Amino acid sequence: MLNHYGFSAWIEVDGKELPEYLVAVDNETNRVSCWIPGEEGQPFSVHWKDHGGQVDTCTYITLDGFVVPGKFLFGEGTAYRQGVRTSRTTERPFLFQKVTHDAMDGNAAKDIGMITLRVKRIIRLASRPANEIQNLPSVVLGKRKTGDLFIAFGNEVPVAEQHLSTWSVMAYEQEGPQQDKPKTYVSFVFRYRTRDFLEAQGIVSDSEKILANAPQKSTSRRIASSPISMRSLITSSPSPERLKNLDLSQRKKERVPTWNSTDVDALVVSLMLFVYNMDRIQELMTHDFSIPIHL
Repeated sequence: MLNHYGFSAWIEVDGKELPEYLVAVDNETNRVSCWIPGEEGQPFSVHWKDHGGQVDTCTYITLDGFVVPGKFLFGEGTAYRQGVRTSRTTERPFLFQKVTHDAMDGNAAKDIGMITLRVKRIIRLASRPANEIQNLPSVVLGKRKTGDLFIAFGNEVPVAEQHLSTWSVMAYEQEGPQQDKPKTYVSFVFRYRTRDFLEAQGIVSDSEKILANAPQKSTSRRIASSPISMRSLITSSPSPERLKNLDLSQRKKERVPTWNSTDVDALVVSLMLFVYNMDRIQELMTHDFSIPIHL
């Protein structure tokens, strides 16, 4: 979960928050960015929370440069979007998909490969008719490589009926004419790529690769005072790097690697981090994010 300026934002898949890597904060522009893994055919939703700023906000979501209206929050609370309206009672879900060579428009754009959430502080004015239904992109936006991820839209699904009206707004911070457009107060950028790409670029560390591929933890929690069996965690196979430097006769003889004190210390630290992170994953999997949404 990204946090800045009294707001949080995160991406969920199947009700679980996606991990975020290389989080960076730009305090001059109040922008927080990170990398997230995506999988082909995976629906996702964009979530955000106002931690009690007591100022009305409106939010815009940008998907590969395509702008989707968010929702209003009235000084606090949580909201999310998981699709784009195609009628008053239907929408098409956000979806990670892979690029094919015949589906690209070939134009470069700075927002390609990004999910961006922009929060604007506003003052609500008179009501006005609801937003018109958007036309969705017919091709993949931007210049990509075949096999890259992009954001598509799934098949139509029924949703709650659209309200007949919304609000006109003006900027909460008055720095010019009274009807100035609201400026972005804080923004969150999620750069999405395949997990293979993140691992190849070193964005996902070795320990995080292990966690991603580890079997799901049992629902029963380990008692803190119970010792961890070192035998069950240490493999008897030598590392691939050591095998490269051994001839066949040596490989037959060597079954268990030799450990010095530095190796043991590093292993103990790694095991402690592994157990700690597995406990944190279990906590996140059982955490309830379902805070009432302000419409």
